Amino acid sequence: MALGQNPLIPLIDIQQQEQPSNTSSYQLITFGTTTGGSPYAGATYANIFALECLIQDKSGAAVYQMTGTVASPSWTAIGTGAAGATGPTGYTGYTGYTGETGYTGYTGAGTTGYTGPTGYTGPNGATSATGATGYTGASSTVTGYTGYTGPDGPTGYTGYTGPIGPIGTTGYTGPTGYTGPNGAAGATGPTGYTGYTGAGNFTGYTGPDGPTGPTGYTGPDGPTGYTGYTGYTGFTGYTGPTNMVVNELVTTAGGAATENLSAGNFASVANTDTVFVQLMNDGSNNVSVVSSLTNNGSVDVVFSGDPSNDAVVSVLVLNPLA
Repeated sequence: MALGQNPLIPLIDIQQQEQPSNTSSYQLITFGTTTGGSPYAGATYANIFALECLIQDKSGAAVYQMTGTVASPSWTAIGTGAAGATGPTGYTGYTGYTGETGYTGYTGAGTTGYTGPTGYTGPNGATSATGATGYTGASSTVTGYTGYTGPDGPTGYTGYTGPIGPIGTTGYTGPTGYTGPNGAAGATGPTGYTGYTGAGNFTGYTGPDGPTGPTGYTGPDGPTGYTGYTGYTGFTGYTGPTNMVVNELVTTAGGAATENLSAGNFASVANTDTVFVQLMNDGSNNVSVVSSLTNNGSVDVVFSGDPSNDAVVSVLVLNPLA
């Protein structure tokens, strides 16, 4: 059973309302049904519908979600198809009594007489328990992008470090061969007499060495173990370039997308060199770098459009090993 109807919205059957606070003077509808299409919208229906309130069209046309504000509701259809089953309606509490109406004052002769004060309005009756409040839809916060940071002042460039070549795999180490037993050690002869130390600052006479005892018998060598397989030596990494040219350049107003650099350090560029270009400032035409190419005596940088005279690029040219 529905909770009832509001005379301002006669086509809405109220199924669920918010639990009012101690200071609230109205209950916002959180769920209801209708047979009249899109629900009521606009400031005329303020303080009736809760945020994210759902109204189901019993004809199966759609389910409407309140996407406006409590002060000015508006609706978005979020689904179509057959109407689902309606959940049980909570118990409806009794309506409180209406206070007595005050007396109407006498009507004077001629002009309209004095209207007596309005009688006391009795307290509102107790309201029944309200069903659970519907879910609150997720909200998203879009953070704006961080603005472009302009290039720093001219700082000396750190030289380019050539890439480290791949390290080859370590070869397989063969098993260690068998070590034969140690031979018998021969007797050690007696140590010879040590001569006396001379007086003063000079070293005294060193006595003759004693006789060297016979060398003991050397046992036979054990069998030599099999020498393991020598692993493959890894690939030697690429050695970095021997020379490089770095410049930060501002484009000219040539009117074309291709910028040719052929003066100064670029006059000696060869078509075998490698060039790297980084866009430092896209200029007033907001261009981007498409490609770059070295020629004999110049470098061509191709932009997405005319770079005008205020785009800034950093150009690095590498000379390979001779």
